[in-house]
Amino acid sequence: MSVLNVPLNIKLHANQQHVHDTARRFNVLLCGKRWGKSKLALFRAVQKAGRTPNGVIWILSPTYRQSKQIHWWELMRLIPPQLIRRKIETELLIELWNGCRIQLIGADSEDNLRGPKLDHIVMDEAAYVKDHVWSSILSGQLLGNAEQGAGTADFISSPSRTGKNWFSAFHSDAKKKME
Repeated sequence: MSVLNVPLNIKLHANQQHVHDTARRFNVLLCGKRWGKSKLALFRAVQKAGRTPNGVIWILSPTYRQSKQIHWWELMRLIPPQLIRRKIETELLIELWNGCRIQLIGADSEDNLRGPKLDHIVMDEAAYVKDHVWSSILSGQLLGNAEQGAGTADFISSPSRTGKNWFSAFHSDAKKKME
């Protein structure tokens, strides 16, 4: 399967570009409103999808409704039409030319999160997702095997309105690992 070199409809600002250029398997961003976390995460997810034939990419928000409101139209704007094999809006699913599927998901229906091996996940507004969704459900779905490498993840959020929670501790641990 060939890789297409098609520009995406986005221009990253300097801080977004720095995060993108220094990315790791797990990336944790705690930024204020309007920083562009979601746009950066969608950009990275679409790039990953382009390099992952027959892969599965999830964009997860605290609720299904948030996923649709925040990401659907931005994703449609970002991906050039010639890369889309099909889209199913009722399932918030886009299948690319290479068979990779990008799906928007809500963390509000936890039982629907179990199952598929994931190649990449974006956890948007992670501070507002229950802590066990990552630790008990999603983390295992990113594990690789002898044939496939382990999946990647971007955890992005603005600070929690209630102060410290699992995500603030997760972010703090990630910062320590980078020092």
